[in-house]
Amino acid sequence: MSERLPPPVSAFIAGAVPRARGANAEIVRLMPGHRLVRIHPMAGPHPSAWDEFRRWGPTKSRFDHHTAPKRTQARGVLYATWGFRSFVAAIAEYFQDDSGAGVGPIDTAHHRPAVTQFTVTAAVPLLDLNSGWVTRAGGNQTIRTGPRGVAREWARAIYRHHRDRVMGLSYGSSVWGPGSCVVLWESAAPSLEESPISSRLLQDPVMEHAVNGAAEVLQTYTL
Repeated sequence: MSERLPPPVSAFIAGAVPRARGANAEIVRLMPGHRLVRIHPMAGPHPSAWDEFRRWGPTKSRFDHHTAPKRTQARGVLYATWGFRSFVAAIAEYFQDDSGAGVGPIDTAHHRPAVTQFTVTAAVPLLDLNSGWVTRAGGNQTIRTGPRGVAREWARAIYRHHRDRVMGLSYGSSVWGPGSCVVLWESAAPSLEESPISSRLLQDPVMEHAVNGAAEVLQTYTL
């Protein structure tokens, strides 16, 4: 029988206080100078600045912690990647097929996506969903691969009970296994640097080699 993610139980979430240190630590800390990568649209119906936290939601994104109904609200999210081959992970996440069938065509023109590298200027603690915490809280690893609606319920429950301990979530990409992803909450906004390290449109000729290289790794194609 295939595994499924159960709805979060408030008492379990509250009782599973994330372990901050030690061999079984369940919190990842982005330290000052830690580099993150995100791809964001510069055109289309929802253009986004490189450091903009999306306060409209919840959308179909997996870990939106916004409350229903869909509207602009105080809660904000910023999705990014980090670590080994973070650019490939960012490409995989941004261009993932909505049906769940891997990565779709890499269209560098549609909505003029840009890739931005930036760092944090202060420590940002994140709940590590790759740790044993999810199991202790009554869930399993389909939190990053299963139905997104239930994952969003978990995101809201985590935020409700642990927002004084963490500023977002760290998790493995469901699209490209080696990818490491984060979702930052609005509380992390003051920790972003004032200016990015770099920011370029994906359709910039300078980016062609990197985009084609990522497509080759992901075995998809570009438009």
